[in-house]
Amino acid sequence: MDDGMVALVAAGCGLLGSVLGSGVTAWAAKAGADKSAETVLGQTHDQAANEHAHWLRQQRLSACEGFLDAWDECTRTRKELARRTEGSQPDANRADLSRSASRMLERARRIAILGPGEVSQAAESISEAMLKNIEREDEFGKYMESAVSRMREQQSQIHNLAPNLHWGPLREAFRHAHDVEELQQRYSLEELDRIVTDAEGSTEETQEWLRRMTAFGELGEEVNNEGARFLQEFQRNIQVAEENREVFVRTVRSSIASPPQRDV
Repeated sequence: MDDGMVALVAAGCGLLGSVLGSGVTAWAAKAGADKSAETVLGQTHDQAANEHAHWLRQQRLSACEGFLDAWDECTRTRKELARRTEGSQPDANRADLSRSASRMLERARRIAILGPGEVSQAAESISEAMLKNIEREDEFGKYMESAVSRMREQQSQIHNLAPNLHWGPLREAFRHAHDVEELQQRYSLEELDRIVTDAEGSTEETQEWLRRMTAFGELGEEVNNEGARFLQEFQRNIQVAEENREVFVRTVRSSIASPPQRDV
């Protein structure tokens, strides 16, 4: 091989080495850039996840505070209604109470959007128990107004219908029933007819009076049963609200103390 060929081969090897070196360098640079981009992307994702978790925690806290504010408002309205003075407007106060309980349910449903589920379930159970008691109170109040009106009406009818008993003359006539002659001497047919008629009228009045007294007693028993049923339902709803209040407080504290779990 002459000197020219050697020079040519050497130049070719040098060019090949230069090309390969550039390729390796470019590959290494690209790999490094990809790794850096992946690191930056991971850091950005983690930062965004942390910011979202913080935002979600704040939103949950705000929703729970809104629910507690509505609950406090409902409690205050109920106390004001219990202390209402003569001349106030109970219907308007009852409407305010219903609106307060409805706001509780609305804010409980906002918690349902944000979570956690256990908190929203407890808040909705508390709100529904409050609403049920308010609705039941209204129903029972209307029932009692009607029942008291009926009882007064029946009392008046019983008082006005007090039977005018005319059994004395009939008993006296029966004493002489065994002696027809003496009976004829003492009473004319018209008098006997009047005595019997008066006694029959007394019997009918007494039967009607007893019927109305029975109806009055049945109404009183109905009122007692309805009152017992109302108290049972009212106490059950209070128990539901109290049990869920404990769950609500416990789960809210837990959810605020720990960050929301992020789906992977």
